[in-house]
Amino acid sequence: MSSHSSDPRRVDIAMAPANHLVPRAGILKEWNADGYASLDFSHGLMGVDQHGNYLWTNILLYAFLGVAGTTLILHIINMWTRHMRHISVMANPQRQAYWAFNRTSWWPWLQRHLFAAPLIHKRHNRAFQLSSAIDNGTLPGRWHTVMLVVYCGLNIAWMLILPWDDPESKVVVASLRGRSGMLAALNLIPTILFALRNNPLIYLLQVSYDDFNLFHRWTARITILEALIHTAAWLSNTVQNPLGWKSVANAISQETSYGWGTVGTFAFLILGIQAWSPFRHAFYETFLNIHRLMIVAALVGVYMHLEQHSLPQVPWMHLVIFFYAAEWVLRGITILYHGVSLKQRSRVTVEAMPGEAVRVTIDMVRPWTPRPGCNVHIYMPALALWSSHPFSVAWSAPMSPTSDSKEMSLPTLEGEVMAPSAPRKSKQINLICRARTGFTRQMYEKAAKSPNERFTTFGFIEGPYGGHHSLDSYGTVLLFAGGVGITHQVMYIKHLVEGYHYSKTATQKIVLIWTVPDAECLEWVRPWMDEILRMPGRKKCLRVKLFISRPKNRIENNSETVRMFAGRPKTQTLIEEEVKSRVGAIAVTVCGSGPFADDVRAAVRPSLEEGVIDFIEEAFTY
Repeated sequence: MSSHSSDPRRVDIAMAPANHLVPRAGILKEWNADGYASLDFSHGLMGVDQHGNYLWTNILLYAFLGVAGTTLILHIINMWTRHMRHISVMANPQRQAYWAFNRTSWWPWLQRHLFAAPLIHKRHNRAFQLSSAIDNGTLPGRWHTVMLVVYCGLNIAWMLILPWDDPESKVVVASLRGRSGMLAALNLIPTILFALRNNPLIYLLQVSYDDFNLFHRWTARITILEALIHTAAWLSNTVQNPLGWKSVANAISQETSYGWGTVGTFAFLILGIQAWSPFRHAFYETFLNIHRLMIVAALVGVYMHLEQHSLPQVPWMHLVIFFYAAEWVLRGITILYHGVSLKQRSRVTVEAMPGEAVRVTIDMVRPWTPRPGCNVHIYMPALALWSSHPFSVAWSAPMSPTSDSKEMSLPTLEGEVMAPSAPRKSKQINLICRARTGFTRQMYEKAAKSPNERFTTFGFIEGPYGGHHSLDSYGTVLLFAGGVGITHQVMYIKHLVEGYHYSKTATQKIVLIWTVPDAECLEWVRPWMDEILRMPGRKKCLRVKLFISRPKNRIENNSETVRMFAGRPKTQTLIEEEVKSRVGAIAVTVCGSGPFADDVRAAVRPSLEEGVIDFIEEAFTY
């Protein structure tokens, strides 16, 4: 009997079980020239701890499901609480004292010190700037950090649970190769799923795309690192063959699986480098195009690598490819539905505004039902070819009701007007885009140079996305907006004022705090705010506080419900005043720059234990 056959860890070709993969005949002859022992632990499943691989990947999968299930349960409880609060105050909206106070002490404490807390001090969405156009990312919140540390820690721990006591070092390396490959393939599922704009978990769990995008970046980093470790472990054992690096070259050039595996590894490596925050933000359009190409290359490479050896992870890749393909199909459907018909296609009008901004109006071919807080991705081929950019929907003018429309308002016996029986649809979307770099700067400069400072072209929208946060059950709503962040709040104001007048919502107090550099920026939303200020019941429920940080002229006030102030708001003082005079539960929402949002978060956290207060932040951290 040959010397290698006496070692129980080694598998003879003639007696290899079906689940042990061996190199194909063409390469086997060359590698076997100096003895079969040279093939041990560098190819197939030789030395791979499949039992441990399945054990730890199953535990990781159950951990994912556990987090998702817990989030779903909390969301259902929260939804039920808000629903009960909403319907319980409809008979007498003025009396909401019961819902103004916390019924437990532990949940508000968790809200203040965990769920709504930044990692350290107050910095969360304020970017680490390398220049005015380049940043190096933001810090995750405290709760997000806990989940990420646990997730990364589990992956590291399971990569290190190897047969360290084995006297043959190749066994340890082979086990690392199998473990890292298995974990990389498993982590590829959430990496792709969390990146999708049509991620079904967003609608099921009511978790924002911004949160999923954060987790996408971290699962991608872990996946890339594990893929590189998998390749390095394979190289380590293969290069120890008598032919050395020639064995590596032969495997890659002659064996389809290893050739495609190399393609996948290099694609992952490029993805990891070009997705670094400074590169991503400085050259966003270029980043996006390269990113998509490398994703396709990585998925094809990994799939072929696994399929050629019929490895058990192939069904996982089927799921990943299904997710990715379904995403693009859904995107295409929404683009075509709103943008193309047999007679026309959607039209985009861009108008230059003061403060280096543009007002964008998209006239669609089919209607949609506006909802507050949503956003769309806009395509304008004349300026950005196939690239798209996300913006909050600032306004959507309703279509005129027809005589037989179900959306008509009906008179009551007392002659008053009831609320519309169904939401009014619209065929128009309005956006406000601040000129920064790239696409937004191109829009502004083209509009500024056009006749009447506007131009019209064809374009499309994808979406709408978001808009999951309902504020209807809160007696008091504070809406903070910084600069162009007003676009996220305007439709909420309209919806809540209408709800107050028609007794459809619990909201009795609406306070808008908007900070802008100068008074000219008020022109961005003037026609829509004028319409809101003319709405019935507005004076009873809405107060607007405008803060001009760099006023050019003396500020005068002629209205008690709409007031202007010079300088920046004292956020802490504003929130404390509204908490003391609150009606029912409070919702505090913010949309603005990173530092502005961090200031509002820091100001609201001390009040979370004083009453029922929910903090909602809208951010686009791409």
